[in-house]
Amino acid sequence: MSDDLEARRRTTWPTAAELQQAADRLRAAAPRLDGKLKGLADPVADWLDETANALAWLAPYRDNEPGYNMWETASRVARIINGTEGER
Repeated sequence: MSDDLEARRRTTWPTAAELQQAADRLRAAAPRLDGKLKGLADPVADWLDETANALAWLAPYRDNEPGYNMWETASRVARIINGTEGER
């Protein structure tokens, strides 16, 4: 985790697991990324962790609720990173 998130504990809500797994995978891949992707892994991983921490307690969201679009976007990004996009 980047420095600003290291001191903070991750949420333990089960709904956060998919986003947290994707964040971990991105951070592990970061040293191997090059070109246009270099430097993107950590900020995206931080965003996934922040979204999990902020929104997992109320997930899953219904499409009329605040947080739905952000949660769905983060979940889709996580599924792409985790290689589970087609499994939903």
